[in-house]
Amino acid sequence: MPKFLVGLTLAALPLASLAQTPAPSSNRPYFQQEVNYSIDVALDDQQHVLTGREEMQYVNNSPDALPFIWVHLWPNAYRDNNTAFARQQRQLGKRKFEFASAQERGYIDQLDFKVNGQPAQLQYDATSPDMAKLLLPQPLAPGQRATISTPFRVKLPDSFSRMGHVGQSYQISQWYPKPAVYDRTGWHPMPYLDQGEFYSEFGSFDVRITLPDNYVVGATGELQNPDEKQRMDQLALAAAKKAKDDFGSDVSFPASASTTKTLRYTQNQVHDFAWFADKRFNVLKDTVAIPGGAQPVTTWLLFTNRNAGDWLAHRDDIKKALLGYSQWVGPYPYSAATAVDGALSAGSGMEYPMVTVTEPSAVVHEVGHNWFYGILASNEREQPWQDEGVNSYLESRVQRQDDPSKTFLGSLQNFPAKKLGLDGLPPDALENAAWQVAASRGLDQPAGNTASTQYPSYNYGAIVYQKTAGLLRYLAGYLGQEKFDAGMHLYFDRWKFRHPAPADMQAAFEEAAGQKLDWFFQTMLNTTTHYNATAADLLLTNDQVKVLVRNESNAPFAVPVATVDAQGKVLETLWTPVFGGPEAETNASEELDTDITQLNFRRTPEVAAVVIDPLYVSPEINRRDNRRALSGLLPTVEPIKLRPLASLERWDRSSVYWLPVIGANTHDKFMLGAAFYNSPLVPKKLSYVVMPMYSFNRNDLKGVGQLTLNSIASGRLLQRVQTSFLVTRFERYTKYEPSLTLDFRRPTLAWPQQQLQLAYTRINIAGNGLEGRSNDYFVPTVRYSVAGGNAARRYTADIEYNTLVADSIGVNSKAAQLLRAAATYEQYYTAKKSFRVRLFGGRFLQHPATSPFVMGLSGSPDYRRQTSFLDRQQISDTWTAQTHQTDDRDGAFKAYLPVASTKWLTALNLEADVPKTPFAAFADFGATDSRQLLSPGRNQRLFYDAGLALTSLNGALRLYLPIAGSQYANGLPDGRKDFTDRIRFVFDLQKLNPLRLLDQAFQ
Repeated sequence: MPKFLVGLTLAALPLASLAQTPAPSSNRPYFQQEVNYSIDVALDDQQHVLTGREEMQYVNNSPDALPFIWVHLWPNAYRDNNTAFARQQRQLGKRKFEFASAQERGYIDQLDFKVNGQPAQLQYDATSPDMAKLLLPQPLAPGQRATISTPFRVKLPDSFSRMGHVGQSYQISQWYPKPAVYDRTGWHPMPYLDQGEFYSEFGSFDVRITLPDNYVVGATGELQNPDEKQRMDQLALAAAKKAKDDFGSDVSFPASASTTKTLRYTQNQVHDFAWFADKRFNVLKDTVAIPGGAQPVTTWLLFTNRNAGDWLAHRDDIKKALLGYSQWVGPYPYSAATAVDGALSAGSGMEYPMVTVTEPSAVVHEVGHNWFYGILASNEREQPWQDEGVNSYLESRVQRQDDPSKTFLGSLQNFPAKKLGLDGLPPDALENAAWQVAASRGLDQPAGNTASTQYPSYNYGAIVYQKTAGLLRYLAGYLGQEKFDAGMHLYFDRWKFRHPAPADMQAAFEEAAGQKLDWFFQTMLNTTTHYNATAADLLLTNDQVKVLVRNESNAPFAVPVATVDAQGKVLETLWTPVFGGPEAETNASEELDTDITQLNFRRTPEVAAVVIDPLYVSPEINRRDNRRALSGLLPTVEPIKLRPLASLERWDRSSVYWLPVIGANTHDKFMLGAAFYNSPLVPKKLSYVVMPMYSFNRNDLKGVGQLTLNSIASGRLLQRVQTSFLVTRFERYTKYEPSLTLDFRRPTLAWPQQQLQLAYTRINIAGNGLEGRSNDYFVPTVRYSVAGGNAARRYTADIEYNTLVADSIGVNSKAAQLLRAAATYEQYYTAKKSFRVRLFGGRFLQHPATSPFVMGLSGSPDYRRQTSFLDRQQISDTWTAQTHQTDDRDGAFKAYLPVASTKWLTALNLEADVPKTPFAAFADFGATDSRQLLSPGRNQRLFYDAGLALTSLNGALRLYLPIAGSQYANGLPDGRKDFTDRIRFVFDLQKLNPLRLLDQAFQ
């Protein structure tokens, strides 16, 4: 064979090998790569820089030849505003990093990779500079290992997320070049994200850290320096002698020592290494013997003076976590566990093998991550429930050992809990409510099979953590705690120090339980099915209460049912079989389908009622139909109780909630009343708000009433449908408005929010009618709105079509038809300052000569009575509507210009926050179809104004100070009174409505 052909053939062999490699698939046999690290690193605490060298042994246990290795260079996430981290910060509404200076940012550089001594090239990802392919000089064959080395330098950022520094307090995590996981489904390169954690290969670490002598360090691994061990013991003895108040409040940094030390940490069977350093750390040390463990575990608490009392109150939490998790999951395999008080910006804590940086209250949760993330290293970026959710379930078990009423949010047995009607509730009720407030608004997401990047901020906590934990408590109730724990132990034993997938966890639990659990792991975890069961019928015999339980859901599940006494105490509990499952089909008689099952309870004199799920274990949202009394002597519906603010729906109580309300306008004068409503946290299918207010001036009843039918859509297009009827009575008008509102589903977090509203408004005017012309008029409306953007820039747009019908229009006359459109854009130029642009255009498509309807340049005529004007009827010289109070709609001029149009009108509104002041500068420009006579000799079509604005009360109150504009004869005020008389304001009560604010909080 010619030499050039031999060369071509040899060059093609790796390609041929790759071509024959099976495509990555979960059906391939399991394998796991191995990476062993040796790292030297030095901290410069004046420049906040790490300088290091890394050598790693990469072992290819896969059946594939690897031409490259994906490497994570996560410090580059802090490099600029074009990284995935920066994009996510904007999407999550955070602007701190967006406007950080170059000095505050971070990066990794001075990389020079060699593979087995040969230079290797990095090929950076086009969209994420914190990921790169390391192109190997030769493909790494199956079973072979490669020695990969590089120097590196890390510029540590300020504290924006997990890695960084606050002064000379250092959180060193995600800091060294690190290969991505290669498993049977392929490579898993992932950019660094704040919401969304990690997936890494197991191996060993030998890390040497050089830094000034007077630093205290908490790190992954076992410390190898005898002199530093002795120093840590001495610090621990000194701290143990101090009382709670003896630590003082000094949190200043002492000068760094002029000499340095090199600390060495080693550890096997871990997949990450993090360390935390601070010269101010107090040290507490303890030991705990782990049943089944190879050796006692040393525990460390490292904390500063700023919250020493909290740390002392939680000093035993590490031990509680180690003992609880070891008992219920599997023995802790390492020699130490450390909790560090650090300046973290990514939640209340962050876990790493053997060490966590955390708040005192989160110690149990973060230490628990040694199992779920550490030992059982699932892919949290893709399946966060398998890490955060399972860990939250175990965390709650540990916490409830000391306080059975303990919840994720605190204890239920306190004074506010009793006043709000939460007393006596099982803790599961409150924890399940965290995700139910989203589900009842059509914002639910599956706990499983959803990537961490797909959750909005609220749902990430409420669903990934709380919903998963609640579902696992439910599964433990169904299986029985013993079988559930057997499943968890089997899962641990089979998958420790490996990468389990959800199917692997399911297989372990099915084996331990001796039954298929697809209905739980595939349906309940992976869908947003709303579950509900009812007691369909009761049959009483001398010694039994026979209950027919019906599944009202469209998916199988099981539910606990109990008999209770007159006080609601549980007497006997039985579980249904899984509706629709094999057990239900076997037990069902010919007359019953598999969505009905019969349970037989003992009948004793104490039995007063039968209750579905009295302890709030199952994932039901509607619980008002859960109770069925045995006789008419005890009503199924409890007497209604009046409670302040809000609470949770209970099967044993029926509540109406209330808040005091005050109001005022120049016609009704001072008004005092209350708002009464039902279930604001988890809206019912039929919700109501009634707000009667007494007018002391008119000796009359005013107020608002609204009835709303809430429908949660299950398709891809709609999120929620609300059918509402609103009645408003103030001043001399009464408003009746039925409406239909459609909220559209967002396919991704970047997708804008969209809403379509159909409304039919009738306004009845008492007395002389609308501006002396009509007593009644009608406004059918179609409005479409869209809102999107991120923390750095936002936009909104809406278009509204009105048909305006007044009684003064004759039978054969045509109604006015008005089309309005507005778009806004906001751009932040610092973290707290922005400029805004609004463009408005309105046109009458049809306008009968007899119609009084107009568009305004200085606000809208408010035909639908959407604004609460203090002086709509223009009685007062001080608060006159339009003249002094405006609503920022239509032309939205800040100055009062009595300009109106019955054809078309357009306006451009500009506003910018003034640096270092609470003011914003504004300028408005407008035009109408025809000339307007403002004053003798001033006939014009173009208008402008300019001035300053001041905003407070969450934007509900805005004060406008017009300095120049068409409202002044010469463009400027001719004196102080001319200026002060033209000051205007916006008072938008809807922005202070607590029920509206509550609803918006979960969007």
